[in-house]
Amino acid sequence: AATLAWGLMATWLGLLPIAIYAGFGTLLCWATLRWLGADGLALAVVGTGVLAYTFALMLRLMRLLVSSPRQVPAVAGGLLMEAARTRLSLAFIAVLLVVLPLIPFWLDPASPLRHRVQTMISRGLGATFAIAACLTVLLACATVAFEIRDRQIWQVVTKPVGRGRYLLGKWLGLVALNGSILAVACLGIFIYLQYLRMQPVASGMQGELDRLAVDEEVLTARVSASPKFELLTGEQLDARVTTLIEADPEVRGNEDLALPLRRRIRDEMQDQYLASQRSIPPMQQGDSFHRTYEFDGLGLARRMGAPIAIRYRFFIRDSSEHDTFRVGFVYNEDPATRQVSTYVPTMTHVTLIPASFIGEDGVLRVSVFNLYQPPPHLAGRGALSFDPGGLELLYRAGDFEPNFMRAVLVLWVKLAFLAALGLAAATFLSFPVACLATFTIFASGTLAPWLAESLELYVPPATASVDFGSVGQVIQWAFENVIRGIASLLVFVLEGFGNYQPTQRLVQGLLVPWGAVMRGGLVIGVLWSGAALLAGTLVLRRRQLAIYSGGG
Repeated sequence: AATLAWGLMATWLGLLPIAIYAGFGTLLCWATLRWLGADGLALAVVGTGVLAYTFALMLRLMRLLVSSPRQVPAVAGGLLMEAARTRLSLAFIAVLLVVLPLIPFWLDPASPLRHRVQTMISRGLGATFAIAACLTVLLACATVAFEIRDRQIWQVVTKPVGRGRYLLGKWLGLVALNGSILAVACLGIFIYLQYLRMQPVASGMQGELDRLAVDEEVLTARVSASPKFELLTGEQLDARVTTLIEADPEVRGNEDLALPLRRRIRDEMQDQYLASQRSIPPMQQGDSFHRTYEFDGLGLARRMGAPIAIRYRFFIRDSSEHDTFRVGFVYNEDPATRQVSTYVPTMTHVTLIPASFIGEDGVLRVSVFNLYQPPPHLAGRGALSFDPGGLELLYRAGDFEPNFMRAVLVLWVKLAFLAALGLAAATFLSFPVACLATFTIFASGTLAPWLAESLELYVPPATASVDFGSVGQVIQWAFENVIRGIASLLVFVLEGFGNYQPTQRLVQGLLVPWGAVMRGGLVIGVLWSGAALLAGTLVLRRRQLAIYSGGG
């Protein structure tokens, strides 16, 4: 059906003769490379030819959709024509269409199949977004900055085309171009994923488990569930904090110091209480200790009937990655469900269990047994522990195909914001400066989540502790506070951009919910992009675009 639709579209758009010539040339290259023994390269050449022609088909279709005498579609169509003939955009597109078919043949055939599939998703979508983002920024900055510099914009602004409609048309053209790039690239990635999942695996049970992991852990859409932990109530925290403060004579009578200290102690006590629930003592005299963790709200997982994944990452002793330890699992306190697994500290492991273990009330109780028996000279040492999120349950909530589509939509929204940002910057900056500013904001937004974590550990010296008679301390205090202020502003404004990482969720087989797609489309695609275009419109309205000197 897809091939028939592809052929009918080529005929309708008048590209069928070109398709015949391109197909003949591609088959000739394929036959030549097969004759030379380069089967992998021959398949990559076929993929490149098909993707290149499909992109030309999509670009022609987009130009047809915006072929209207109205102002905004006309400007959008002009940008698509510019992208089709500009060497800069053609170079980026050619690199993408050549790199994508080669990624499957750069993978290690000896690695497990699930790792190859995950690598294909990560590298394929990562390369697509990176190349599309660079093309978007450069083309957005160039199309406005060069038209102003070369006075080509005179032909537009002398007509009844408003500044806002001019920028909106440019933005819609870039959005359509990115839609074509993402559609073609992601179609190629999806086809190569189907090719990879049919590749042979290791013989025996290990290979069967590897293929099962591809279907149940990677090419799926799973939801994660965390166990419920008991929290200290406000009254319990207040009583414990008051006891500690009253026991310290230096703090007891100082209300200014006691209030901030009380807040910090409350947080630390709550964290310590939660950490105690994530710790299991070692075996003593042959008796093993365990803790039971309850997961609720699993009614959907029980109805779906797909295997449930228990993912865990444990720490024990010095947490050396060269050691192995044993851990036991019992479900719903039924000894018949006992499982014993071997794990490596600090590494993530997965255990699959049937969905029938979940009770009719949608609750699953997982008892974790620490099976480590310390030697006599280390008696009592060797508690098993895990970080927040170190024990979670994953279950299927949908299929991979719609999840893949939702992830691509999120990437499209992020590219739309970059396009608006580049257009706005080019209205008052030259091409290189506009590119530099846009790339800086893009990098800051991408790194904003990691920057937010760094800010928790970056604490400038307090103002009360600074000796303002010392020039060195004043300079250090001012410098560090300015750096923290700039970083905090970037995190506050752009953290939402970096938090939307659909590729990482796809690699882990996690669900990209429609709620996140709609929220990202509203915040990033509408509000942020609209604000950038509005700023660019205000600049263009106040900027004198044409100055005639009377000569030349």
